[in-house]
This record gives sequence, C-alpha cells and structure tokens, in this order.
Amino acid sequence: MRREIVINLIKKMPGISYNEIGRGSGLSNGVVSHYLIKLMESGEIEKEGDMRGKYFLKNIPKRDRALITLLRNKTNNEVSKYLLKKSKSNEVIDAKEIIKKVKKSDSTISVSLKILKKNNIVERVIMNKNSKLTNDIGYKISNIKFLTSYFMKYNL
Repeated sequence: MRREIVINLIKKMPGISYNEIGRGSGLSNGVVSHYLIKLMESGEIEKEGDMRGKYFLKNIPKRDRALITLLRNKTNNEVSKYLLKKSKSNEVIDAKEIIKKVKKSDSTISVSLKILKKNNIVERVIMNKNSKLTNDIGYKISNIKFLTSYFMKYNL
C-alpha cells in the first residue's frame, strides 16, 4: 500500500523531490526513505542529482530528465506557462510584464529567463525593430508544440 503511494507519486510527477513525496503521501520521512531505497534497489526508479535529488521512473529517458527538473522549478514553470499562453497568440512579452504576472523580483525573473533561454525553451525577440534600446527586448516560447506536449506528457 505505502509502496504504491510512493511509486504512484513518482509516476504522476516525474522529477519529484523527496520533500514533495513526503508532503504528497503524508508518510513519515523514515517510511518515504525506506520505500525510495527499496524502489531504487529493485531498479523501478532512479534518482538524478546528489544534493536535492529528483526521482524518476526508470522508463523516463535521461535526455528528458534535465528539462523536467528545470520545469519543475516553480518560477521557471510559471514563466514558461505564461509565455506559452501568450506565444500561442503570437504575443511577445517583455520582462516587466513577466515580473508583474509571476510576482517575483527582477533578478529572479532575469535568472529564470536566462536559464530558459540557455535550454532553448524561450527566445529573445526585438519588440521594436526601429529602436536600438536593449530594454526593447521581449520573450516568446521557441517551440510551442514541443513545450505544450512536454507539459502534458510529464504533468508539469
């Protein structure tokens, strides 16, 4: 019973953290730890990362795990979902609007956008081609179909 609770959480939310498993299952830390160890020993799940490990079913491709982990971050997830919504109607959004919508500091959004850009999730776009100002930069999702399918496939 408890084993199924743990494995079902990992199945439902690939890239889930130890603390999220504890909160989602209502099980004590010792019980969560026991079942995670048993599931890893049996080869049913794998842990990615040492410090703040994320847990995946064995069948999740390794190439997907980094992106899942990236999008499980709350700020990255909110920024991506907001830009995805706007990009579907061909809108390009500036950082100020993202800051207002996501309600995070300038620096937090800046770091998030840099990470998302580095991982080819978002792209920078010059909003006003006549202007040479650097603050005239907007953002949009690089590949709408890919990201939409990713969010649905991995329950992000």
